[in-house]
Amino acid sequence: MASESIGLLLILLSFIGVAYLFLHMFMAIKQRGLIVWIAFLNVVIFAYMAIANPFLISKYALSYAKIASGHGYTLLSYMFVHANLLHITLNTFGLLFFGYNMEKEFGSAPTLMVYLVSGIIAGATFIMTSTPASMVVGASGAIFGLMAYLTLTRPFKITPMPFFIPMPVALATVLYAILVVPVFLSGNLSSFGNVAQSAHLGGLIGGSLMAFAMNYAQALKGLVIVLITAIIVLALPAILV
Repeated sequence: MASESIGLLLILLSFIGVAYLFLHMFMAIKQRGLIVWIAFLNVVIFAYMAIANPFLISKYALSYAKIASGHGYTLLSYMFVHANLLHITLNTFGLLFFGYNMEKEFGSAPTLMVYLVSGIIAGATFIMTSTPASMVVGASGAIFGLMAYLTLTRPFKITPMPFFIPMPVALATVLYAILVVPVFLSGNLSSFGNVAQSAHLGGLIGGSLMAFAMNYAQALKGLVIVLITAIIVLALPAILV
């Protein structure tokens, strides 16, 4: 009975989370800020490649082998290329949500800087932890950078991403790290379930570094809140037992 109630609660929270996400997407599109144009560019590039030449994806994807052979531009270009419809859809959701909130709080220029730097660090993390031929595409590393920046500067901001259940962004980041870091450390460094988790972690690192570089005092307070949240989450199973 208790498990059924929990299941129903999670379903209800998911519906609320999706509604909250779409509300923010609507507000982002209505505002027509920089982040909306980046999302639009991503969609246009995806549509063009899907229709004109799907093999262009591999040309602009990032890998260690491509960097070693002099294709340094892929450290930037990979962020604007997506593998399939689900990939571009989920990244557009995340970009419009985190990007809209970031741009509203801190402005367009800081948002773009955090986005690009986090994406580059995410890509660098991927190529350092994957085989030379492994390739990565997508904006998710850059988006996780925006998420990390908001985590440290606005830790109580409610987010439905990445679990589609509304919760403080500090809690969402802690839960994601708890789920992914063990996979990362287990030796499956580059990907898990066809998702480049090392790039996501690199994005979180990049966004965190940018938060301390651009907003040190708030980032330090946010880090304390994140650490307290992590301690509570990790201790909760033992307390409940």
